[in-house]
Amino acid sequence: MSRGEEPADQRERLPSTGASDPRRTVAVGIRRVGDHAMAINWQDSSESVIALRDIRIACGCAVCCNELTGEQVLDPNSVPDDIRAIRIAPVGNYALTFEWSDGHATGIHPWEHLRELADRCQIQ
Repeated sequence: MSRGEEPADQRERLPSTGASDPRRTVAVGIRRVGDHAMAINWQDSSESVIALRDIRIACGCAVCCNELTGEQVLDPNSVPDDIRAIRIAPVGNYALTFEWSDGHATGIHPWEHLRELADRCQIQ
C-alpha cells in the first residue's frame, strides 16, 4: 500500500451514489403498493415504485421476446391496464418471478433489470 492510500476495506465503506455503485441493484425489501404497483427498497437506501404493467411489458422471456434477436414480440397494447400480480416470488437472491392475472408466469426479472426499469419508468 502506498503512502496516503486507504486500505481496501475502508474504501468499501465510503458512500457511493453513482450509477456503478453495486448497492444500486441489491434489493433489501419489496412490498405491494395497492393492486397495480410495487416498491423495491435498495441497499443504496433508495426506493423505487414501479407500475406492475411496466414490469409485465418488460418481460424478457422467450414468449415475450424473440430469443435470437431480443426483439420484443409482446404487444404492449395486449397487456391490460389493470393487470395484477397474483404471486411474486424470489428466484434465488438475484431476481423475482411473477404470476400475472393475464395467465403469464414464465418471466424472470433480475434485480438489475428491475432497477433499470425503475430508472426509466418509476412512479413519482
